[in-house]
Amino acid sequence: MKSAIKKWILGVFIIVLAIAFSTYLYYRSEIDHVLGGNTEIVNTSQFKSISGKLAITNVNILSTDSQTMIPNQTVLVEGKKIIAIHADSIPVTKDFHLIDGRNKYLIPGLIDSHVHLKKSKNDLLLYLVNGITHIGEMTGMDEHFEYQKEIDAGALGPNIYIVSPKVSSQEGMRANFRSWMERRHQNYTTIKAVRKAVHYYKNKGYKAIKLSSDLNKESYYALLDEAKKINIPVIGHLPVPITLDELYTSGQSQLSHVESITYASMLSYGRITSKNADAFLKHLEENVDQIAKQLKKNNITISTTVASNKSVVKQAFHLADYLKTIALEYQNPGWIEGSSISKGWLPGNNSYEYSSNLTEQQKTEVNAYLKTFVQALDIVTKALVQNNVVITAGTDANGAAGAVPGFSLHEELVTLSEIGLTNAQILQATTSATADWMSENTGIIEINYRADLVLLNKNPLENIKHTQNIEAVIANGKYLNRLVLNNILQAVKDANDRSRKINIDAYLK
Repeated sequence: MKSAIKKWILGVFIIVLAIAFSTYLYYRSEIDHVLGGNTEIVNTSQFKSISGKLAITNVNILSTDSQTMIPNQTVLVEGKKIIAIHADSIPVTKDFHLIDGRNKYLIPGLIDSHVHLKKSKNDLLLYLVNGITHIGEMTGMDEHFEYQKEIDAGALGPNIYIVSPKVSSQEGMRANFRSWMERRHQNYTTIKAVRKAVHYYKNKGYKAIKLSSDLNKESYYALLDEAKKINIPVIGHLPVPITLDELYTSGQSQLSHVESITYASMLSYGRITSKNADAFLKHLEENVDQIAKQLKKNNITISTTVASNKSVVKQAFHLADYLKTIALEYQNPGWIEGSSISKGWLPGNNSYEYSSNLTEQQKTEVNAYLKTFVQALDIVTKALVQNNVVITAGTDANGAAGAVPGFSLHEELVTLSEIGLTNAQILQATTSATADWMSENTGIIEINYRADLVLLNKNPLENIKHTQNIEAVIANGKYLNRLVLNNILQAVKDANDRSRKINIDAYLK
């Protein structure tokens, strides 16, 4: 009898273990799919770049303050550095590869200060093709350190400023399960664990600690205190319990979204409806300069991500039409399709899309809220610039539906122009300002700076859309001409097409 009971217990244990293991494999597969891990990776050995010494002659170069184009310059590049800049034509030795820059414009490589690579390695190519030579990875994982090692060794890709996984302090099994299964979000439920995590991330090589909006107040201050002791920046979201007044003197050095200020302002005002929307906007306009002055006084940098936030209005009720306006074919299929545990980008499975079953009154209220939110974004962004708060151009690529890696930065720059920033201010936000924030030796065209450069066919100071008219990209000692860039784009598209589970033809331009 005892033997039979033991066998029964063992059998139940094996069944439970098998179910648990199968469940783990299922969730692991679903997570990897939505993170882009199941998409075919492009073989980059097929792309031929020019390396060695480069001489870009007779070119117009962007001044270090981004205000003007300096004509008829020759820029010499050796390896990954700018070694000389000369006015007019100069004799160039035969060991330099000559690049004719006549009627072209040389600017620093663009920087997207807020992206999410996840496991979508092809995204690295999309950034380069779009003239982006540095990115800020805002939920770092072990894979991203491996990507940077490969790039340092000669692989194609932008340099990566890697910050820690997003730190939260939620209670409950669901939060802890997500923390265990998906390493880019980490949950800590005790102050001791939060303090220990700060040291762990610093020792791992992360450049900063990323905050979640789900962090409680006690953990927030403990994390900031510990980070100050070991001199690692704390950046990211404004946790829900923290007010703007508390933020100013907290020690948090960066906010990852203009929307953080907008949401905090709306939250402090109260529920926004069609009846009080105008009153709120007037209230915001009366107080926003003071907010901006406090941010400036306390040296808090703001990443923009306004284009992705503005797209929420379009995705809410006109998603199919919106998808036709973006470079959807280049977006990793896993993130578009979503999975059983995470929404994607397509109609019927998009977290920004509102149900068609809403009443007319409900639609009125939703539209009023979204319209007010967008107007508030504009008001806040203008005030930040007018009060000289440091802003860095960021997109939330792969973090927000609709933000396609690489392409989304150009949408961000156009959106900033529409808000009212000058082209010089926009170029600073995506080059020198972000480079300074990252403490990277790039972002301007100057001797001994990194040769992260983009050769344009038209002047971006005349129209910011000209940053999209790319003739060539120079990154990590490699010169990629337009033909190579086109081939890279085609290869990514083909890899995506071969990896799709859902046909997206109905949503293409």
